[in-house]
Amino acid sequence: MKVYYGSCHCERVKFTVNTVINKVVSCNCSICLKKGVLHHRVAPEQFSLVEGKAFLSLYQFDTKEASHYFCKVCGIQPFSNPRAAPDMYSINVKCLDDFDLEKEAYETIKFDGKNWEEAVNLLNEQLVPGKNN
Repeated sequence: MKVYYGSCHCERVKFTVNTVINKVVSCNCSICLKKGVLHHRVAPEQFSLVEGKAFLSLYQFDTKEASHYFCKVCGIQPFSNPRAAPDMYSINVKCLDDFDLEKEAYETIKFDGKNWEEAVNLLNEQLVPGKNN
């Protein structure tokens, strides 16, 4: 595992994540598609908010099971607690300062968030806990 450093655009929100990034999830639901997020799920013990808690704002909709955190200043969403696994963190890989999307080797899993109910079980099978998702 490796420690990655992440932040929002204005760097008021900073975090670390200790993981192996071998899979990312690209979701086509209305919020993920419009934000352009690439997700990588980690357990709470792998995530640490280093600074900026006061700059985080929470957005929830529909079932309110997911918690979408974004910076109040720059509007970037660095992480969330996803509806599919609300006890986990979904890191926005695009917010990692030391992960190069062009050079790193990883699998992109397409998630049909437009048809969430049908797709969530398949996604959870692909992201088996303990397999460095």
